[in-house]
Amino acid sequence: MSKRSPLLSAFDKTAYEFGEISDMAIALRAKNSPDSGNYLADLSALRRRLFVGRSVPEWLDGHGVTVPEKLLTCAEIHNGAIAVRLHRQQYLLIDSLDCTLSEGLFELEEGRHDEVLVLPYEAAEMACGGPHIGALMAELCPMDLSMVDDGTWIATRLAHCEAAIRRIGNPLHYRIVCSPADAQFLFGVLSQVTRERDGAILGFNDYRDRVA
Repeated sequence: MSKRSPLLSAFDKTAYEFGEISDMAIALRAKNSPDSGNYLADLSALRRRLFVGRSVPEWLDGHGVTVPEKLLTCAEIHNGAIAVRLHRQQYLLIDSLDCTLSEGLFELEEGRHDEVLVLPYEAAEMACGGPHIGALMAELCPMDLSMVDDGTWIATRLAHCEAAIRRIGNPLHYRIVCSPADAQFLFGVLSQVTRERDGAILGFNDYRDRVA
């Protein structure tokens, strides 16, 4: 059975085209959205898996994935897919926008594989960008995100919600991960401030086209 994005109900059924990405129902395209200005998009359909154990780096290396050595840092694996070191023995994989990460790592059954524990990582993910993104994030986040390097997994609060934020350059924007429980509230706040700056709420494919 297909899952539903935790943000699906935030999208007007008459204003968007809907479909499935990685077996999740999600808004794909806005029927009418501007090409410029700030934007907010739902990327919750991206596949994620958590790998736990001392042997994870060697085990993933055998599957063609090199993980970062430092805590709370990201390493690109392939075509935008990333590995994040969340804790001393915890590594998160997030697939690319084109869902191209190979080796079947996202199809593994939950549970123990050799000395590695494979777990689901349920989350909502959003992308927020545009010409006024710096002011928008400064309004909602207590950290000065402009001082953080690309590739850092920033554990902080955004609009009073616990979130993990990645700063991505060229074009500059932010990817935001939060719990499904906080997703509707956080997306609502970001939607409001985005629209106040004449921005647009995009579908998954709209965002992929914009950053391609």
